[in-house]
Amino acid sequence: MDSLLAIAPSAVALILAFTTRRVILSLLSAVVVGYAIISHYHPLNTLVALFNDGIFQQLEGTNAQIVIVITIISGFIYLLEASNTMRAFSGLLGTRVTSPIKLELSTLLSGIIIFFSDSGNSLILGPVYRPVYDKLRICRERLAYIVDSTSSPVCVLIPFISWGAYIMGLMESSYAAEGIKKDGFTAFQEIWFYMMYPLLTLVGVAFVAVFGVWLGRMKQVQQSFLAGTHKYEDSDTTLPEMSAALEKHGAKVVAVALGTLFLSMMSLFAYFSIQQGVLTGAIIRTTLALSYTVATVSTIVILHRLQIFDFSNSSKAFFSGMGRIMPILCILILAWTLSDVMATLDTGAAIAKLLNFINFPVWLLASMIFLIGAALSLATGSSWGTFAVVIPVSVAIAVALDAPVAVCIGAAISGGLFGDHASPISDTTVLSSMSSGVNHMSHVETQFPYAIFTAVLTFFGFVLASVLSQAGGSPAWLAVTIMVLIAGVAYYSLSRSRLGKLKHENPVVAL
Repeated sequence: MDSLLAIAPSAVALILAFTTRRVILSLLSAVVVGYAIISHYHPLNTLVALFNDGIFQQLEGTNAQIVIVITIISGFIYLLEASNTMRAFSGLLGTRVTSPIKLELSTLLSGIIIFFSDSGNSLILGPVYRPVYDKLRICRERLAYIVDSTSSPVCVLIPFISWGAYIMGLMESSYAAEGIKKDGFTAFQEIWFYMMYPLLTLVGVAFVAVFGVWLGRMKQVQQSFLAGTHKYEDSDTTLPEMSAALEKHGAKVVAVALGTLFLSMMSLFAYFSIQQGVLTGAIIRTTLALSYTVATVSTIVILHRLQIFDFSNSSKAFFSGMGRIMPILCILILAWTLSDVMATLDTGAAIAKLLNFINFPVWLLASMIFLIGAALSLATGSSWGTFAVVIPVSVAIAVALDAPVAVCIGAAISGGLFGDHASPISDTTVLSSMSSGVNHMSHVETQFPYAIFTAVLTFFGFVLASVLSQAGGSPAWLAVTIMVLIAGVAYYSLSRSRLGKLKHENPVVAL
């Protein structure tokens, strides 16, 4: 197979994603180009192969299990969002804060605890914490930055929600396309410490709060806010008053729902471990499907008994949540199909041949994958779409070049997260500014210095991770731990410099 033809589908996916910002169109076009090459450009054979050899083949076995699990999880999450119980739960977390540091750390903790949904996180935390930030004289842009930093960066680190199931599915199929049999959960464990951008983002928020770091536009806005020259219009997203039942029992419902979920998962994991001695991907997916189903039924019953949501509204919310995930399922199926196309064309070997020709250093591969993923996600605003395009290519290249595959996958995920966090067209960026009651571009401008600083640390972190991985014998957590220490020193230094220190300290107002 000619090298240029082998690379064509992945090139089409990347170019169209950059230019059209339509991920489904980009993936579909790439798959069509791939099957056209495989079918020797015969139009009818290309279309037949697209469905018969491609899309239809993705709806069997492991892939079908992943689709079902993601759909059930999405329904459960939306049930908690639609019933407003998550809002009551978040409100409980935000009480009794009396200082800026406590408030910002409380917002961070709340964002980590509400890890089931990135968009739900943004919509819940903004209205809950906004009045407290106003009272303590902290600009709302600071709130929007923390809310945005604890949405997708938290979700991507959790293996048993839809984000984790989606990523595990992509990794499993990408490994299989290269002839490697690896369970998705095992792969997720291997890459966890290599998801450097989300990890450094969360640690960075903690450093920013504790050390009081104010960079760039954020510093200017805070100084103007304290001077009374920076004002906010009332947000259109102000939430209605909660009912008495919701205010009294809402947090309990979430506690019961999550408690039931975790108890079911732990019980089933223990049962299968004793019975079979090992937790395979199929067992994990079965456990997730059963646990989320049990948690959903329990939540519907308790919502009805506490007169918060009747059976009809709960059922509608659950099935509506299942329907909302359909675009993501389309992306996932097309990404799986693209992996098969690339395996047939031997794309990884073709790209590796070109990289070897230009003597490209293997230790720089992960950092370049991070940059490509960051640029693509920044342009499209889609992390899931970026994962679908970049992960299969990254695995193929890493295997062909004998580069550390786990590090390269972590780089692809980190790159996708950067755009989801910082892009002005990302849904979480839009929701974070909207729910926090700030001008959207003001949020983008004030957040960007923190995001780009984390991205720079991440770039060099992947250089370090690649070198350590190739040297052998180093634990996966070592590289990110070193980068966390560097980040801490850097943020502390910035807090003591003119660049990151406020001219006037923020007054503390007791609540």
